Amino acid sequence: MWCGLPSGRMTGVEEALDGELTVDELAARTGMTVRTVRFYASEGLLPPPQRRGRIAYYDSRHRMRLELVRTLQDHGYTLSAIQRVLDRIPLDATAAEYAVQSAVLAPWLPEHTEEFDRAGLERRAGQRVDEDQIDQLVALGALERRPDGLFRASPAMLGHAVQLLALPVPAAVLKDSAAIIDEHATAVANGLTELFARAIWGPYQRGEIDHEQVVAILERMRPLALQGLLGAFARAADETTHRRLESP
Repeated sequence: MWCGLPSGRMTGVEEALDGELTVDELAARTGMTVRTVRFYASEGLLPPPQRRGRIAYYDSRHRMRLELVRTLQDHGYTLSAIQRVLDRIPLDATAAEYAVQSAVLAPWLPEHTEEFDRAGLERRAGQRVDEDQIDQLVALGALERRPDGLFRASPAMLGHAVQLLALPVPAAVLKDSAAIIDEHATAVANGLTELFARAIWGPYQRGEIDHEQVVAILERMRPLALQGLLGAFARAADETTHRRLESP
């Protein structure tokens, strides 16, 4: 599901409001702290501001880039990955172009995750969790370690994974199953990405479809593809089970 920047151009009023912003105003407009804005500027994620005397002024270009940075960070992109994304966007890009970038890079599933510390993890798991169990939960894809020391997980998926760890399933089986899923999911993702590049991104760059159509296509294609993948897996799993049971 796409959640990001507005898909249309800014109104004249918005352009006027964004025409000259101090760093404090820019931070307030984007929901960031002044320190964070300055950090991103020092990392080269923002073009230089206009300076008059000792005061630096920012405009809509800085606001849109910061909003995209925040959106991508919420989606789990690293700073280096965000830098590569921004390097592809012209400094004079319109709000529509930023909307397309946000739509293309948005996650395929809406975020239904929570962040918590070690104590919070154990409260949600309903038990003490040692380091080996945390490693297994991470390997299963049910838990994510964050650089700040916190954890992120879907409460429902975490609950299933914790219960699975309590059953007599060898750790190697869990690890191998996660590797199989990852391998084939990567192949599907690569195939869909190539299809998107040929069928959608290419026509967009040639001006054959506009940004609103790109966003609409992605909003509808993602849930259909995910449902199709789930259905195909269910059918394949059923057929494989039947063949094994029927074989002598």
